[in-house]
Amino acid sequence: MRNSRTIQEGRLRRVLHALLRYEPTLLAGLTWSHFGYVALLASAFGVARAVQSRDPAFEVAWYWIPMFSLSGLCLLLCAAVLTNVATHRIPRSIVLAIALVVGCALAFKLHSWLGFSAAVPFGMAFHKLRVMLLQWGLVVTAYYFIERSIRRAVELRHAELELHRMEAQMLEARLQVMQAQVEPHFLFNTLAHVQRLYQTQPTRGRSMLDSFCAYLQAALPRMRGNGSTLGKEVDLARAYLDIQQIRMGHRLRHEIAVPPELLAASFPPMMLLSLVENAVKHGLNPLRQGGTIRILAASDDHTLRVTVTDNGIGLSTAAYGAGDGVGLSNIRSRLTALYRDRARFTLDPNTPQGVMATIHVPLTLDRRPGAIPGVSVHPGRPQICVPIASLR
Repeated sequence: MRNSRTIQEGRLRRVLHALLRYEPTLLAGLTWSHFGYVALLASAFGVARAVQSRDPAFEVAWYWIPMFSLSGLCLLLCAAVLTNVATHRIPRSIVLAIALVVGCALAFKLHSWLGFSAAVPFGMAFHKLRVMLLQWGLVVTAYYFIERSIRRAVELRHAELELHRMEAQMLEARLQVMQAQVEPHFLFNTLAHVQRLYQTQPTRGRSMLDSFCAYLQAALPRMRGNGSTLGKEVDLARAYLDIQQIRMGHRLRHEIAVPPELLAASFPPMMLLSLVENAVKHGLNPLRQGGTIRILAASDDHTLRVTVTDNGIGLSTAAYGAGDGVGLSNIRSRLTALYRDRARFTLDPNTPQGVMATIHVPLTLDRRPGAIPGVSVHPGRPQICVPIASLR
């Protein structure tokens, strides 16, 4: 007996649980909060009618609160059914207007049928129906405009995101074209220099050829991908500087100091190389004695700072100007497209002379295999996390 009762109780629980979790397709979108708002508004409307009436407040409230509750419930159900049945075929305002009229008329009939009120003359019935239509009509109108403003705000947000995505894709496409078009004069000049060095100084020629191969090995994979890490970009910049160092001789010195934990940080491809190229071409090349280029990296407050400094001729030249060159403008545009206002590029005078260019981007570590290139740490120099490359 006890077992059969337990079985029946279990079946009853399962049935109740299924009923509570059942979501009819026609009522999709309804939540318990909607019913709660309807009950709250119905109670407020009923109390307001009771306060305004000269009849006993309890009798007025007893009549109008069920009336407003039924009309609100019918309105809510009709709006949900019409919305799910006539999606995108009937304007939203027409759907809500039909739901308002049908819901209030149906509620008025249900109110009489449930025995909350006796039969009344047609004029009185029309007056009460008009009161319900007016009260809930104001609610429906306010809901319609609020819903429309929210929908338009969401559409505007989606349009902005789509525009932002398209701008980022355009900039990345331009970058890939630039990456695929490896500068011919740089290649030809480097190969010609290697050939000349092999005829006069074979040791330096082999060294330059090794640096050139390292540069191509670091640059070619970027032509096929959009993402990169700081470690990979440092390798590319180091290979480029090694080539330029052999060509310029003692006129070019460079130092690189990057903490090992930042080598796996995500960093936009080719940006660091652009800053290094600018420093060599516009900062040191015009000087007879050349100078030193330093690549530094640090992080704080979830922000990665990568700085390229030189002690060249500085910002007073026409080449640098106010930092509005094509290459620097592309860097700013790419940072805006990729990170919006979470990244920035600054160009400041260096002390005692030269330029200090800094890129600030959000700090994100790339944990994928191969994200950190092989870098040997200089022994005995723990404060320099990546070995300083100097003139050999």
